[in-house]
Amino acid sequence: MYQLYSDKLNNFECQIQLEGCSLNDANARLIVESDDNSLIFKGSINNDGYCVIPIKKLKNMVSESGVMRLEVIADDMYFSPWESEYNLVQSKKVTVEVKSQTNQNIIKENVKPKMDVKVKNVPNQQRNHTISEEKNLTKGDLNMLLKRLRR
Repeated sequence: MYQLYSDKLNNFECQIQLEGCSLNDANARLIVESDDNSLIFKGSINNDGYCVIPIKKLKNMVSESGVMRLEVIADDMYFSPWESEYNLVQSKKVTVEVKSQTNQNIIKENVKPKMDVKVKNVPNQQRNHTISEEKNLTKGDLNMLLKRLRR
């Protein structure tokens, strides 16, 4: 299976040998076929038979798999000497792993402050009074409560 990249230029390279024909008059092209459509890319062949076919970025052009084949035309003759399935992948990928939060790092809101006040040295009838308030107390509220407890 031949691997093509969807997000960068691909170069299909091969070595071609022709018998009975000249390489100077030969043309090469690569056909990439998918379920959705087919694309044709033209290449060049040098005097030694080295063939290069540049393939543009294929993102959103063809499906993730299909068939590709090489076609060579020389002296009015058509040859299809190579064929393979292809797999379309990305050359660059990003992976992110999110770690779960711990309860120690979470700041809780809407927590009402609590205050306990114990007063000592008070006459017997008022001993061991405990005040628990679940609201915001001002300095004036605290002074008023202390005056009441001292009476």
